Amino acid sequence: MGAPMPPPKKRSPLVFVLAGLAVVVVLGVVAVGVMVFQSAGNRVSGPLQAEQCIDTGFGEGASNRIPASTRVNCDDPAAKAKVLKVTSDRQAAALRFQTRAEPDCPAGTDGVTNVTLKKGDEHYFEACARNIEGPHPGDPGAGGALLSVGDCVSGGGLGLGGKEVACSTNDWYGKVIARVDTEASCPAKTLETMKLRAFSGNTIERPVLCLGAGGGVVAAGDCIADPSFAVGGLKKADCTSQTAVAQVTGRVKTKRECPATSTHHMTADGAYLPIMCLKQMRPTLNDKIRNLGR
Repeated sequence: MGAPMPPPKKRSPLVFVLAGLAVVVVLGVVAVGVMVFQSAGNRVSGPLQAEQCIDTGFGEGASNRIPASTRVNCDDPAAKAKVLKVTSDRQAAALRFQTRAEPDCPAGTDGVTNVTLKKGDEHYFEACARNIEGPHPGDPGAGGALLSVGDCVSGGGLGLGGKEVACSTNDWYGKVIARVDTEASCPAKTLETMKLRAFSGNTIERPVLCLGAGGGVVAAGDCIADPSFAVGGLKKADCTSQTAVAQVTGRVKTKRECPATSTHHMTADGAYLPIMCLKQMRPTLNDKIRNLGR
């Protein structure tokens, strides 16, 4: 029969426990390594660039202030806006972040901001940015950010005109159909122009606003009120009302270009289209006064 076989040795439960702990420790080290690697991959470094995010957003309406902001990761809950374009980088001065520049920003810009890479930096980047979520004051006609195609402006003389207003209001004067360097670059449908001016020696990119028909801009087919009472500029009138004294037949460069149906014209020296061709509907106050002496 032979000698009996010795019974198999039982492994200590402690061995399994230690082995299990070893697996947990190894997995834990791997997890920590992945977290560190991902954190390093998400960390933003280098100079500010387009598509990076900042911790400042922009509200509705125009503002003359350039706010300060700090760059953050785009997946950070603090991220409020995304950089569309970096226009300059500068060293901070005593009056930084106080006055508004007019950089050449792309369409859709909600605002301009001075961005530091971390809080307390003296070096900053000027950037055009757009809110990650609405509102978007830079959308055409919204009334905020920088003037661009589709935006509306106020009227008025003595430098009071040309301020951006929402196209949803009733008091806008003209709508921008182009923004260019010189009047000669305005498109064919331009009826009037406005020129943006900068203060404190700053320059404005593409300072000429080309305005089309609509709002307070008088176009062919519109009727005008008596210019004898035109305080603050010529006013439109309902063509079916008794206040309408003439209908506009054209706006041109020279009197020779007026249509044959025109009976009168008005001249505005220095205007983009200085001649307004008119077909009189009823006499003006000045006509009546002149007729008193006949």
